[in-house]
This record gives sequence, structure tokens and C-alpha cells, in this order.
Amino acid sequence: MHRFKLLFIFIGVIGFSPFANAQQFTDLSQQIPFDSSIRKGVLPNGLTYYIKHNETPKQQASYYIIHNVGAVLETDAQNGLAHFLEHMAFNGTKTFPGKSLLNMLENHGVKFGKDANAYTSQNETVYNISRVPSTNPKLIDSCLMVLRDWSNSLTLDTKEIDAERGVITEEWRGKQGANFRNQAKLRPTMYNYSIYSERDVIGSMDVVKNFSPSELRTFYHDWYRTDLQAIVIVGDIDVDAVEQQVIKLFSSIPVVDNPKKRFFATIPDNKEPLYALVTDKENKNMELSLLIRSLNKYDNTLANLREFYISKIFNALIKGRFQEITQKGRAPFINGSISYGALVRGYNAFRITAASSPGNEARAFEAVYTELQRVIKHGFTQTELDRLKTNILVAEENGYIKRDQINTEDYCSSIKKHFLNQISIPDAEFSYQFAKEIIPTITVEEVSAMASQFLTSNNRSYSVVGPEKAGLKAITLKEMEDVIAKVEKKEIAPYVDNTPIDAQLLSSTPTPGTIIKEKQLPEFKAIEWTLSNGAKVVYRFADYQKNSVALKATSYGGASIYESKDIPSIGAISNYADSFGIGQFNGDQYKKIMSGKSANSKFSIDPNGESISATSTPADIETMLQLVYMRFEEPRFDKEKFNNIMFRNYKELKSQVRNPQSIIKDTLRSIEANGNPRSWMFNKKYLDAINFNRMQEIYKERFSNASDFTFFIVGDIDAATLKPLVEKYIGSIKGTGVTEKWVDHGNYFPKGHNQHRVAVPMTEQKATALLKIKAEAKYSRETVVHHTILGSVLNLRYNENIREKEGGTYGVRVMPGATLIPKTNLSLDITFDCDPQKVDYLKTLVYQELDNIQKKVLQSDLDKVVLNMKKNSENGRENNSYWMTALEWYYNSNENMLKPSFFDEIINTVTTKDIEKAAAKFLKKADIMDVIIVPKNNEQS
Repeated sequence: MHRFKLLFIFIGVIGFSPFANAQQFTDLSQQIPFDSSIRKGVLPNGLTYYIKHNETPKQQASYYIIHNVGAVLETDAQNGLAHFLEHMAFNGTKTFPGKSLLNMLENHGVKFGKDANAYTSQNETVYNISRVPSTNPKLIDSCLMVLRDWSNSLTLDTKEIDAERGVITEEWRGKQGANFRNQAKLRPTMYNYSIYSERDVIGSMDVVKNFSPSELRTFYHDWYRTDLQAIVIVGDIDVDAVEQQVIKLFSSIPVVDNPKKRFFATIPDNKEPLYALVTDKENKNMELSLLIRSLNKYDNTLANLREFYISKIFNALIKGRFQEITQKGRAPFINGSISYGALVRGYNAFRITAASSPGNEARAFEAVYTELQRVIKHGFTQTELDRLKTNILVAEENGYIKRDQINTEDYCSSIKKHFLNQISIPDAEFSYQFAKEIIPTITVEEVSAMASQFLTSNNRSYSVVGPEKAGLKAITLKEMEDVIAKVEKKEIAPYVDNTPIDAQLLSSTPTPGTIIKEKQLPEFKAIEWTLSNGAKVVYRFADYQKNSVALKATSYGGASIYESKDIPSIGAISNYADSFGIGQFNGDQYKKIMSGKSANSKFSIDPNGESISATSTPADIETMLQLVYMRFEEPRFDKEKFNNIMFRNYKELKSQVRNPQSIIKDTLRSIEANGNPRSWMFNKKYLDAINFNRMQEIYKERFSNASDFTFFIVGDIDAATLKPLVEKYIGSIKGTGVTEKWVDHGNYFPKGHNQHRVAVPMTEQKATALLKIKAEAKYSRETVVHHTILGSVLNLRYNENIREKEGGTYGVRVMPGATLIPKTNLSLDITFDCDPQKVDYLKTLVYQELDNIQKKVLQSDLDKVVLNMKKNSENGRENNSYWMTALEWYYNSNENMLKPSFFDEIINTVTTKDIEKAAAKFLKKADIMDVIIVPKNNEQS
């Protein structure tokens, strides 16, 4: 089932709809209407097309080709070739031989991996070219030609096929780990030994390394055909003109003679339960699951849509109960959940899962199953349902108000589901009216009955996943069924919902402050208010996101002003305090009293500062500001909750399994910390250092002085409404007049060129190479922008020379960075996974490119990077968050992001020599942490 986005995010604009007026849904056998603003057609050769005009973002469009083709269609000799074929679409077509397709796109600012990509699953293969500039008619033609070639004109050159085998092998290698191995062993029982249990998409490496190119061509010609394809073009385009181009270009593709039947992959029923026990050295906890399969009987009727709402409400209510159990303390499970949703195409699954420490799995499973039986025996409460209905209707209304700001990619996602799963796409008017009328009619009895409806006796599969330990006795199928029988017979008390609905957030009404000074900021179309308590509030109206308001309050200091011994307590504040609740309400009570409210808030204590952020709709702006006030004046610290969290932490630490990922993470952190006393490892010493009273003290010190904060408010709210609320809630926060700065504790990053080779016990044969390169710099905008370009150019070079030419890795990840506090530091992180036998050689290629880029940057590479950065920058300003960032940056650094000198002038005049010099200057004085992680030999482990 893939209808959640359909219901809770509105797709489309208001148009004619037979359901436009309320009270029109009495005949639930009617079909859900299709959004008439989406142009849909089917060509004589069977190809379906969808075209939609949308201006979010403006002057851009996205292009998709959807193939109703996936791994389930493979023969055993083709296991993995559906995915392999996806890769080959980027390695040569009739119009764009070799790598010219990607070059063409990147020459127009479309970045491979981010903007141009694809994926393959068991039932579908989807290609996309997203966020493409749409003002150039020739580029529109080129993108349509790419889709045309992806439909019918892949070259599938033998040389390119052989080169790609290494890339696929390395993609497979990158997936290796305990979870991958667990899933491989679980699939047979999960899918009852059907084709789904044999096709994991990545496929057999024996097939990938050895298949004949003719086998790939056979799969291509059998399945890549027009009756199984859809073209999707959504964006700031002329729909009529694009439709004519699609008809002209795609109608000429011939129909395949005697096509193979695109069958529906079935999973046979099982009357007797299936059971799988999976152990692995790297598994940490015991994870138990009961999965009950059922056919998805979705038929696009209003009745089915109503049923879908009921199932989603069931999921939300049962999830809420488990969250409440976790909030209250020491549950007998680490994690517990019950849910109903999609399994694979045509099938749904009811899942009951419990995770516990080894030896406690029966108690954990019993506790989870008890909550299901509590619903079966007593149902949900009316107050639970009423709160959730209110929240859903608020979300529906907010989505309706924002109906003309739906992103192009969301349209494409919904259209994909329509083509592949025949899920209708209604317009916003229908969705809103249906929700308003139907949701109030859903009864608590209907939702509660879902528990029994899902819990059928057929098609059950049980699974137990746990660590591979000597003497570990896992729970058996019979024991799990005995737990179920025991719970079904026992007396279970009904759930009690005891939170008063009419409770008020604030314990008392604050005494307002006053605005004592106003200052206009004409460049930003903003205004600064100075309050009587010393706080500054900077406000800008912005309705790029309608019906949305955001607040962020920032101050310097953070963790830096405390001794290293306080670091664990500061970390605990950030990790635990939100679960304590706020004011007089614990976490669960707070969630209940906020029913129907869009406002929320959170805080952060960072290394060099602290902040409070909040969002809401204009209707809930007062509630949002009350929450901000409470973050300062009425924080909540719950000792009982803290003790429960710490009990759980110690318990998990005791049963911790050291897997390769945790060993690698700790090793890299230790090397980089280089003795820094402020860098703590998460262990018993860390937990012992957390002090509840110290947490409270530090929090109150960080958030007790409004005069040290600047509050930024951006959104769809007028000044006249906002001003008195700012005085009342922000103006009433205590202020001392004292301001703080951060403290520089020095740079502990290893000096010079440090090389480390670390052998880690692991099952898979995978090596990881990591270069962390850092250097201090004198700050300037050119320095930062040029360094960003340097990282992007290196990405291009590594993709071409290490992934494509060598086939040595699935990808080299390059992450440039710049920090300005406490000093300007530039960084470059370069990492990749590969065959351990190749890691040293490939690393020499990484260094070779670092040498080359100091001497020669290709103009073609620079042009690609610059175009992509320009495209991203141009779209950024039509976003509320851009203006929030611009204001915050101006106040914290005294730099104006709106000025051409901040970005535009630099990007428009940058040369290859600039990047060569930037690379040479950075690398000349950089410190390098060079780490290779390799598997420890079996005889050493």
C-alpha cells in the first residue's frame, strides 16, 4: 500500500471535481477521481505519458521514465541483471554514446547521483533527470531524447558491460553486513519460498561477474518495451508543447512482437506457520517478529480509501501506546511495535515485533502481544481517537492551504504509484473535502476491530534474529505460540487515558515586556525589535511557504565554556531532556494536550553555542511563542524518567556486541581526537559521568538569559499580529544584560601526514579508505566558495577515474567543509569502500588526483560544477529557510548573503587557475589523517 502521501500531502490544484461540495460521499462504491490538471495519455504502441505544469520550483522540470520491470522477471541465469541494466542506461545510448549522456546533463548543471539517477526494485525500475532548467527549449528536447533512448535505444556495448561488472561488485560489497546477511536468511519464510525469496535485486555475484552480454540484451529486449513504460514530465513547462513532442518522439517506437506476459509475482498461502532462526556474530539484540501476509484488495473506490484511513489511524494509535509505555520507564522490551502496511506489490503485512536482550525475548514478546490483546479485548478509547482525528484534520487543512506549493518531485512520486499500482491521484479539493466529511464518521469500534481483522491464522511467518553466541538458546516456534496462547487467555486491564484535555500549557500568565527600540533592515525587508529585557527579535514576513512560521533563537557559548568533565552531562541534556516533557507535563501528557496544534519547539546545545527553534502555522503562533517562553522559564527535568533512561543505557552497554561498524567508528574517533580530553567514548565511564543535577544546572545557565539571544522569526505572519505576542512571551523572559562568547580549546587534530592501517574482525571482505584533510585558513568568501568548488571537481574526477575507468569502487565520497568558529578551518573528507586487494592501489589514485588538481583543473569540469551551484543558488531564495539563514548569518558574521560579492560575483568570475591555486594553498599546509580499515585474517580473529 502506497497511499499515505496521497492522503496527507495534497497533490494538485483546485479544478473541477464532482466532489467539490461537502456531503457528496454517500455512495462509497464510486471511484476516486483523477486529478484533471495532470495530462495523461496512452500512445498506440502502449506507452503511457503524464505531463503536469508546476512552478515549485520555478524554471525547472523533472523527467522520469518508469518501467514496470524488476528483479522478479529475471531467470536464474539473469539474477541481478535488472539492476545491472539500470547501470548500463548511463553507459551509452544511440543518441548519447559512452559517457556523453552524463556529460550533456552535467554541462547544463544536472549532477549525476543527485539530479540524474535511477533505482531498481523487485517490481520496478525508475530513471529520473530532476531539477533541470526549463527555460532552454533545446535542453527540454535533449531530456526527452534521453528518455526516448532509455526506452528503446541502449547500446549495451560489450566493453562497457565488462567495465561495469566491477562497479556492481563493489556496490554489492558495500551492502555487506549483518543486516544484509540477516535479510537473505529471512526472505524464504517471509515470502514463503516464492520468487521474492530468490531475488534481492543486487543479484548473484557469480552471475554479475560471468554472464554473457547476450543474456543482458535478451532481458532488455524482453522487458524494456512501451506497454510496460510510462513517461513523466512535471515542472515549469508548456504542457501542450511538451505533449506534442512526446507524441512525435515516442510514437515511433515499435511494438514488440509476441511480448512475454508481465506476470504478477504471487506468494503462495501457508496454513501452517513458518519459522526462521537467524544468528550472526554482529547481531546485538534478540529481535522477534510475527508477520501475517494478506492480499492487497485495493480497488480505487471511496470505500477502500475510507478503509485506508482506518488502518492508518489504527497504526498511529497503537504506535502512541507503545511510545507511552517507553516514556513511563522500564519496559520489558528494548523496542516494540505493531503495524499494518505494504509488503511487496499486491501484498500487505501485519507485523508484531519485539526486541530484547538475549534471554528476555519471551517476556518482551509477551509484553508486545499483550498490547495487541488489550486493543482486541477493550478497544481504543474515544479520547485517543478524537485527538488523532483532530491532528489529521489540522494536517489536511494545512496541506490544502499549501496546495499550490507541492514540489515537482512529490507529483512525480504520486504519478509513479498511479502507473505501477493503479492508485488514483485526486486533486486537493477532493482530498480535503473527503477528509473533512469522512474522518469524523470513523468510529472507535471500527478502528479497534482492525486488530482482530489483521490477526488471521493463515500466512503467518515467525522469525528470531539474534547474536551468534555459544550456549545461547533462542526461543522456538512452539514457545512463541505458547506466549500467544497464554496472553489470549489472561485477564488484561483496559487502557486508561487520564490526561485532562482542557489543561493549559502555561502554569501562569507571564508579565509582558516592551519593545524599546525599532530598527529597519531594508535590504532584508526585515525589522529588528529590541526588548526591555535586552533580547533582540528580527522579523521578516515571507510566504514562500504559505501558512508556515519559523523561529530560531541563537546565542554563543555552548559546551565550550564548560570543563571536559561536563561533556557527558551536556550530551545527556541534548539526548534525554526532550523526553522529560515541558512545564508541568511529562512527555506523554504534553503530546496529548498539543492535540490539534501545529506548534512545536526544540533546543540544542552545540560545541560553541545554543539555540531554540520552533515552527507553527499562523493560527498557532501564540502557542509556539508560549513553548519558546517555556524553554527558558519552565523547562522540565524528570528524575524518574532520567533513572529509567540510565538503567536502559547501562543494560544495553552490558549486552553490547562489538561489530565492525562500531569498532571502525570508535577507532576513527580515537585517532582524530588525538588525546583531546573533550572527546569522550561512549562507555561506562561516560555514563558514570552523567549527573542529573548538573544537567539541570547547565541547561538553566544556557537558557536563563534572553539578553544573550537573538530571536529570528520568518514566515507567513503580519507584524501587527506578531508584535504584541513577542512582547508578551519573549519580552517576559528574564534577561541579565550579560553576553557570552565561545572558548577556544585548541586544535587536537593530528599534525602532519599520519597513516594508520587497522585490521578489524569482519565477515565480509571489504576495505575502507578514509582521508581527512584539514588546514587553517584566513577567512574570505572566495576561500570558502573556491574550496567548495574544489571538492565538487574532485568528485567528478574520482567518479570518472576510479569508479568508471577502474571499476574499483561504487563511489568515492568527497565532502568539502569549512568551519569559522573558533577559527577558520577548511576540511576535505575522502572515503571509499573496495576489495581489500585493491585498496592500496586505489588510494594512490586518490593522491594522484590531489596532485593533478593543483596543476590542472579542466575547464569542462569547472563549468559543470559552476552551473550546478548556480542552479541551486537561484532556487534557494524562494524559500523561507533561505531568509532565516540570511538573517542569522548577517547577525553572527556581519556578512550580507544578498550581496553579489557573497556568491554571484565569485562564481561568475572563477577560473581554473583559481581552483588550482586554492588546491595548492590548502594542501600545502594541510594535516592529513590517512586511515585504511582492512579485514583481520581469520587466523588472527
